[in-house]
Amino acid sequence: MSINKILFLALLAELAQACGQTGPLYLPDSPPPIYVPKEVPIEDEQ
Repeated sequence: MSINKILFLALLAELAQACGQTGPLYLPDSPPPIYVPKEVPIEDEQ
């Protein structure tokens, strides 16, 4: 394996470690609230 491939894989591994959420991973107790838009009646144009 050439040195370029080794360096590329090392760089790829470093980038993979740097992405994602910083902090403890956990499942929330309850799901987040879902936004439901208020229905507004459409007035007929006459």
